[in-house]
Amino acid sequence: MPGCGESRTNTVVTVLNMAHLEVERAFSPPPDSQLPDLTELAGVVATEAVGEADLDATYYDVPGLPLLRSGVTLRRREGGSDEGWHLKLPQNGVQGRTELHEALDSAGIPASLSGLVAGWTRGRQLAPVARVRTSRRTSRLVGADGAVLAEVADDRVVGNPARLGADAVRWREWEVELVHGEPALLDAVEKFLGRHGVRRSPQQRKLAAVVGEPDVPRPKPPAKKKPAKRLLHPWILEQVTEIERLDPLVRQAEAGGVHGMRKACRRLRAGLATYRPLVERDHTDPIRDELRWLARSLGPSRDDEVVVARIDRLLREEEADVESAHRALERQALERAQHDHAVIAENLGSQRYYTLRSALDELAADPPWTAEADRAARDVLPKLVRKEWKRTRRRHHRADDPHEVRKAAKRLRYAYELVEPVWGAQAKRPRQAARELTRVLGDRQDTIVAREWLSSLAAGRTSGRAGFVLGRVHAGEELSEIDLLEEAATAWRELKSVRW
Repeated sequence: MPGCGESRTNTVVTVLNMAHLEVERAFSPPPDSQLPDLTELAGVVATEAVGEADLDATYYDVPGLPLLRSGVTLRRREGGSDEGWHLKLPQNGVQGRTELHEALDSAGIPASLSGLVAGWTRGRQLAPVARVRTSRRTSRLVGADGAVLAEVADDRVVGNPARLGADAVRWREWEVELVHGEPALLDAVEKFLGRHGVRRSPQQRKLAAVVGEPDVPRPKPPAKKKPAKRLLHPWILEQVTEIERLDPLVRQAEAGGVHGMRKACRRLRAGLATYRPLVERDHTDPIRDELRWLARSLGPSRDDEVVVARIDRLLREEEADVESAHRALERQALERAQHDHAVIAENLGSQRYYTLRSALDELAADPPWTAEADRAARDVLPKLVRKEWKRTRRRHHRADDPHEVRKAAKRLRYAYELVEPVWGAQAKRPRQAARELTRVLGDRQDTIVAREWLSSLAAGRTSGRAGFVLGRVHAGEELSEIDLLEEAATAWRELKSVRW
């Protein structure tokens, strides 16, 4: 929180040798079971033996096992066709995990991988937590067109925890990983094996089978008659999980990473503000301050990304030759992107960021509830949403800064989002109206930033013709702002008519 040390470590960003989406499912057969004939599955016409291999993997984590708890795997594996360093990162809304691969030619953990998990390790030294040795027999499921649908691994596993005195764990496992098949194939395999008495493994990761599944916060389903905290806790957990999931994407400057993390910061800040009577402010207000710092540090990168795309589109709509203007845009965009990412990398490598991440972990695991949070949601939350509406109305009545109205409307939108799972259409309509208002005012703000960029480009190294075209686009953006303010007035009237 404020006052934290400002020591910094470098965040490593490199292009990894190999990355793919791993979608698999593990099953627990009895020790002496024979793999059933999987050609009985619809669409599978043949199985092909691939071969046998002995695999020796060492898994790494830090005290508390935050990688394991977050669905992240970092290991060094010898043997098999893909031996090397493997980092597996969870996806959002998609089955499977992204697997990144580096060769074994480095003396220690490759910086390209250790740098991507810094948001979890936070300066602590990665160390072995388990060794897993596997005798594997691999086959392929082949479809009618000859395509490999999936690979099936028949594993006999011995796992040894790194802690002293821990006993070895032995088990048999069948692992089915999609290659070109559809996710429905895994469902079909699970149903088929179930008829043969083989169920899905309780642990889908070998490391969890060796060291045990860590405790993960699991909020109870929300309901109107239940305590109000039953709605806020899932919201908190969702945003915290999203921030940690997106951390590696931001470090790699991957598309969507900065935007997603910035949005999660804002959503969490908004929820803690609107519903602050439910939590102890002494704990949450400092977190809100640090979330604002993080979101603001991400802001220039996201704003530049949006504006560059906007200007590029506007230039392409010009009938004149705008090649020199495009070159000027590309030069400036590259310079800004490099600067923006350097700032982000420094912040994500700072002790201040690590302290915030630790505070978010504590908030998600055990929120500091007040007595108000134990009251029924129907008695507490509607009045807090109405209070948020009044706040937005006051901002609008001042009418001197549409950008402030936009920020207030966005917070109102998030307030409705949080209660929508329980109140349904009653919250959905005003949430959609608030979203439309924020969209229009957001477009208006983009025209302002775009004009700043256009002025800078016209004053830079451009030809006279390019300067003329940039001036035309600038004038068009001035007219767009007028139209968008009229749209905003319409959106405001709609919001007033459907407010909760």
